[in-house]
Amino acid sequence: MSYNLNEIPDKKQKVSTYSSLKSLLQLISHEKKNILIATFFILLNSAINLGGPLIIGYTIDHYVQTKQYHGVLVFSGILLAMYAVGLFASYLQTNMMGSVSQRMLFTLRNTIFNKLQQLPVAFFHANKAGDLISRVNNDTDKLNTFFSQSLMQFIGSIATMTGAGIFLLCINIKLGLAALIPGLLILIFTKIVSPWVKKKNAVNLKSVGGMSAEIQESLANFKVIIAFNRRDYFRQRFQTANKQNYATAIGAGLANNIFLPVYSFFSGTTQLIVLSFGIYLIAHAEFSIGLLVSYLAYATYFYNPLRQLASLFASFQTAMAG
Repeated sequence: MSYNLNEIPDKKQKVSTYSSLKSLLQLISHEKKNILIATFFILLNSAINLGGPLIIGYTIDHYVQTKQYHGVLVFSGILLAMYAVGLFASYLQTNMMGSVSQRMLFTLRNTIFNKLQQLPVAFFHANKAGDLISRVNNDTDKLNTFFSQSLMQFIGSIATMTGAGIFLLCINIKLGLAALIPGLLILIFTKIVSPWVKKKNAVNLKSVGGMSAEIQESLANFKVIIAFNRRDYFRQRFQTANKQNYATAIGAGLANNIFLPVYSFFSGTTQLIVLSFGIYLIAHAEFSIGLLVSYLAYATYFYNPLRQLASLFASFQTAMAG
């Protein structure tokens, strides 16, 4: 596999998330078959999880309330078998994507190293060796983490959210719309904040490269430093680079963690809306207890992946910055 690195953007050139994602997908274009199989397994797992609340609600309305405990045992066995299949599917997709990400990392590092050998001497005069080492080691590892852990979780979360949203609307359209309104607010918030988060991660990755460059330069010239007794000069340079990395890491950490509390707040608000409105509908004989239990579960299935996406989105923005 070859990946075109001939066009190196200028430091001031802004690269959009779309173009960055397109570049990422080129790295795994030869792994389409394995990715499709892994995607099938994650979708199967999501479908099984989405079927659970409906069966639980049906069992409560038709067997628990009528005290037909034989039916409860039967559907409990069905649920156990479904979740066992989901567990096996989840293991298979995790194992497959781990292998895909390692092969991608191997190919990417080889490609970058080969490209470095083709660059003119002027390029190495303009870029510090430690910074280039950080690009080969640290930035590529961010991409590996994204592919091995985050990509399939992202697909699974989207599938679970979509399925849960459909169930919410199909069971009761009025209650479904009330439950999904906070999701729209989350979408608007994410759209506004995402560019800022990506910028913070890019600055942090750049500072990591700068600190690596200072360490590499100090160690490479250690004998000269001792000979001229300039340890104080290089110590000051490292402290400056370390402080800069500390400041950018704090900024990136705050940016990456801003999604989780906001998503959790809207998730809790939705649970309150569903519970209050559901009890009102039950009081007017428009809803059942089993359906309310199922509905609360589907609301959780819709908003819990959003909380997961909060963490995954931070990983995604870091990968885009890398």
